[in-house]
Amino acid sequence: MVEEQVFTQAQDLEPGTFQIKVISDPAEFYALGSQWDGLVARARTSHPFLSHTWLRTWWEAFGHATQLFVVTVWAESELVAAAPMQRKRTKIFFVPLDTITSIYNWHTPRFDFILAADMPREILHKLIWNNLSESGCDVVLLQQVPADSNTLTSLESLATHDRWAVGRWGARPSPYIPLGCTHSQVLSRIKGSDRYNLRKRHERLSKLGPVDVEVITDTAAIQEAIKDGLRIEAAAWKGDEGTAILSDPDVTAFYTRLAEREADARNLKLLFLRVGGKRIAFSYLLYSQDTLYPVKIGYDPEYHTYSPGNLLLNLILQDACDNGYKEYDFLGSDDEWKYDWTKEIRAHDWLFLFPNRMRPRLLHWLKFNLFPRVKQCISRSCPALARRIS
Repeated sequence: MVEEQVFTQAQDLEPGTFQIKVISDPAEFYALGSQWDGLVARARTSHPFLSHTWLRTWWEAFGHATQLFVVTVWAESELVAAAPMQRKRTKIFFVPLDTITSIYNWHTPRFDFILAADMPREILHKLIWNNLSESGCDVVLLQQVPADSNTLTSLESLATHDRWAVGRWGARPSPYIPLGCTHSQVLSRIKGSDRYNLRKRHERLSKLGPVDVEVITDTAAIQEAIKDGLRIEAAAWKGDEGTAILSDPDVTAFYTRLAEREADARNLKLLFLRVGGKRIAFSYLLYSQDTLYPVKIGYDPEYHTYSPGNLLLNLILQDACDNGYKEYDFLGSDDEWKYDWTKEIRAHDWLFLFPNRMRPRLLHWLKFNLFPRVKQCISRSCPALARRIS
């Protein structure tokens, strides 16, 4: 009843009730920690990827080449909305553009605006949009936003009203495993052949020595454990292709510092599958509310015939069911092996907004009109090439 009363009062607020501030100084953003996380809680954000810890750690690691552009909305001294954005030079079809985009890179699983749930969303979206549209940029880009987020529909409507050109690009979906059930029920959803393989591989691995799961949560042990985890993550194909965390000092710094901070906040588990005391698979697991988020996983290729990654996942799911977790969110894209565990997916979209000027309009037409037609023609004659350029 209290929440309903607050919401009714908030509906009566006018735009002039709020103050807008764009934060470009990282030190000013870093000082917002408690207020920011208070807003995240008030927004009922379920995942950890908009927390102050995540965004601050991301910016410290990756933000050195761009300008911070965080649009904040205040009701007196209270933070009620935020759009964590950055301003940088990007290219579309080799054309350099002044872009305002999400605080995002390929290490960001999910993004959105953060709006207090007891405040009028229409007004907050309008205030944020007014600031973005008056910035003089060539394009506004929101990346990896859940497809059912009303941020997408609201900004599309506001931009269209202001005669901006809009376009959506669908990212590859992200599978997840619904839990809130017994481990036996989880296993009943997968193929009988997959259940058989899990059992037989565990039996075969056990012949090499005792199989167990090591769980690291203590901050003092994190530094040593994360080094070993990243070594395992780099040992397989990611290291060969240069996409492993250890391949880039900035990425290494991000995941190391994030692990330390999330361990301090008791939101992190580093898990290792061991055989005879040797670590052979790794999961960097964040947990928020009732959901588990495997931010990074890896395994020792020497043991690939035992499928150590799947064995570790199975044991994680067993523990999650026993402890009442509701979901295991794979994050990332829909890699084929994930569909062995689930058919449930979560869609994400990218939203492109182009101001009503000649060059942005032309780029919108190329990206959302000409290019899809060319790709369609290519797909008819060479489907493999079409998938590569998607």
